[in-house]
Amino acid sequence: MIEKTAWEKSASAHGTTPSERALASLARKAFLTLWSYPNVFTDEGRANGKGDGKELCDLLVVFGNDVLLFSDKDCVYQTNVDVAVAWPRWYRSAIDKSARQLEGAEKFIRAYPRRIFLDKSCQSPLPISLPDASVARYYLIAVTRGAHFAARQFFGGGSSGSMMLLNELVGKSAHAETPFHIGFPLKSRRFVHVLDEMTVDLLLEELDTVPDFVHYLKKKEEFLQQPGVVVSVPGEEELLARYMSTMSDEEHAFPKTPKGVNFVALPEGDWEVYRASPQWKAKQKANEISYMWDALIEHQSGFIRSGKAITVPWQPSMDGVNHERIVRALAAQPRLARRSLSTDLQVAMHRSDPGRMFARVKMSGRPPDQAFVFLTIPRTEGEDYDTTYRNRRMHALMVYCHAIKDAMPTLMETIGVASEPFSEGVASQDFMHVDLSKMSEEELQAWRKQADELDILRPKTEMKLFRHTEPEFPAPFRFVDSPPSYLGEGGMPMNRAARRQAEREARRRKKGAR
Repeated sequence: MIEKTAWEKSASAHGTTPSERALASLARKAFLTLWSYPNVFTDEGRANGKGDGKELCDLLVVFGNDVLLFSDKDCVYQTNVDVAVAWPRWYRSAIDKSARQLEGAEKFIRAYPRRIFLDKSCQSPLPISLPDASVARYYLIAVTRGAHFAARQFFGGGSSGSMMLLNELVGKSAHAETPFHIGFPLKSRRFVHVLDEMTVDLLLEELDTVPDFVHYLKKKEEFLQQPGVVVSVPGEEELLARYMSTMSDEEHAFPKTPKGVNFVALPEGDWEVYRASPQWKAKQKANEISYMWDALIEHQSGFIRSGKAITVPWQPSMDGVNHERIVRALAAQPRLARRSLSTDLQVAMHRSDPGRMFARVKMSGRPPDQAFVFLTIPRTEGEDYDTTYRNRRMHALMVYCHAIKDAMPTLMETIGVASEPFSEGVASQDFMHVDLSKMSEEELQAWRKQADELDILRPKTEMKLFRHTEPEFPAPFRFVDSPPSYLGEGGMPMNRAARRQAEREARRRKKGAR
């Protein structure tokens, strides 16, 4: 029996508690196994190489310059005592403790990035490099379970039970006085994303790639940290619905706050409208093909973790860290891009001309700065797979990935995927990531010469360029504009129950005026 590597063992770890296992499962589906690490440790507390390390966090996600730190707490909420007592108690054990743990974890990992391990005996270092502190982006996420049903009872009226977001709350004391509302748990105002058992599921299901999830966290932090603006949101799901239905410069965003406005309140009910809409259902159907891209990444990730990923024979051997960089270029694509990339890959895989290679090239950016090359090459009769065919295929892919810059000088990088076509009955894949940003004219001409020798990338005969933009939804959403305010006595934002009462009274007044 072949012994598993430490990387493989980490990929099969599931957390130590049911809630941690649920979080690890969700994260691996969304972020994929090569970048998700449950229950990592530091070497704090060990002396003379003995003893156990200290747990850093319940889940660590490292993806390029983005680092996500998760804390998971499942704490019992005391429903048999008054909310004025039960809520502060639960808040201290679930949210305050998580926030402080995450703050400490970020401080440690920034200061000692090489002291992070996969095991509590601290024998297996984290297999991929943490980003340099000067470029690293850290996100703190506290998953707190146990108070969801208590929140539903507190707000009443069919509330979803998610906690309201109110950015004017800062520190433990302010939160203790405002049940089931979340602002800034840390007095330093370091942003901590607080999710519960419902909202962590819907977030990781709706934003199930690292770039999609990180972009949401970034935009959420900006929205809730607008200087001088109080923001009140009736639950994380309502914030997500607004984000998914609002576009700015071809990106998801939050509505812009007009100048001079110092209070913003989002309405309740957008999430239900969004999830029940034909647009959402059509999006889910269109996304089905995109999971072929995820499967491709996971397949190659297995070879990287086991140390079996190979390098082209004429290049220096690469370790798992360098192989990870190549596969990360595939995983850096958001869900919408994966949709069209999977379609392009399928087109190439279904194309089978005996004795002829076929390539499909997709470019992105305006002007194009990134290109994907999907290459299929059938084997010829009697051709040895390892010594002849594989080398021929990798050479052709390398030429494509370099010489494509001659056709599009603005390209900065190329990602290549090569395979046998489906008609072969079996298939293996080669992956390549090429930095084109510093290619000299002399190098470009050398690659152009090799392309001519292979009789490929001839613009006048074989290349077809076209622009296609695939919409994420078949039609844009048109939510009703938010009411002008949700303020109660003393100018304080209303909670869910008070909002519903205000809405009912407004409807009665409107009906009586007819």
